[in-house]
Amino acid sequence: MNVETVPRVSVLVPMKNAEPYVVSALASVLLERNVPIEVIVINDKSTDRSLEQVLSVPDRRIRIVDGPGKGLSACLNVGLAVARGNVVMQCDADDLYPAGRIEDQLVWLDANPEYAAVCGGFTTIDTAGRLVSTLVACDTPEDITDELNSGKTRTTLCSYALRKSALHNFGGFRTYFETSCDIDFQLRFGEVAKVMYLPSSFYLYRLHDASMTHTQGNIRREFFEETARQFQLQRKALGQDALQRGNPPQPPEVLSDKAGTAARQIQGMLLGTAWREKAAGNKIRAVGMGFRALVHSPLDLGVWKNLLALLIKPVKKIN
Repeated sequence: MNVETVPRVSVLVPMKNAEPYVVSALASVLLERNVPIEVIVINDKSTDRSLEQVLSVPDRRIRIVDGPGKGLSACLNVGLAVARGNVVMQCDADDLYPAGRIEDQLVWLDANPEYAAVCGGFTTIDTAGRLVSTLVACDTPEDITDELNSGKTRTTLCSYALRKSALHNFGGFRTYFETSCDIDFQLRFGEVAKVMYLPSSFYLYRLHDASMTHTQGNIRREFFEETARQFQLQRKALGQDALQRGNPPQPPEVLSDKAGTAARQIQGMLLGTAWREKAAGNKIRAVGMGFRALVHSPLDLGVWKNLLALLIKPVKKIN
């Protein structure tokens, strides 16, 4: 892309201490050559060599801006403020885009001007980039606007392509949310615009212990997710939620709150996939998934029990 070309798509890459992964993340986005894009890396006070790694990538489509160091929501708002494309997407600095994703979603939006966003499923990968599970919720395209308005989110915001015009009076990300800002965003966006879900995997989500999911305690993470859904109910009933009225609930102060590990999450996803394959009659693939779960958690008795059941028993998952 010529440096003077106005981008059609802005890809926001929020980055904080993603040194091991950010070059791969950028490479996956920069594979796009048919669509004029800009990749906005928001360096949110990284203390490792993340910025050095980004500067080593010789591509003029990359723009680097400073983040405020006040959490993911504030970081993404900086990116939105400087985005020049008329379509906005997000790729976290430790994740990946599948090839062709940007062009496919842009073509769909061009052909369907009544929709403000298109999204899809996603694939989870481990630290080495190996497949864990593909999560696609349907076999045919589905309008999920009503689903969002009922408080349900079936995918990650990172699978979305959003028209920037729909964001002008939207308010962006709300910094109250330490986590689950993507859930709050999706639910609010569904109240003002139409969203289509396509049965494709549009994102590769990496599971690792340094991610926000695995560094924040479960109690606070669950609090913010539930609060996002409660806020939607309040907007329906009262026109505004407690955050808009200026009196949001205080997050719980927890002295000891362990975060889940990536290995545990991978194990659960692999076993879930294994039992879905078993139910579909694909025993060989089911057992293969069971063995992969065992590799991640070889000392977990529950994994051994599930694997044995996959081998010799009818379809009945053992906890």
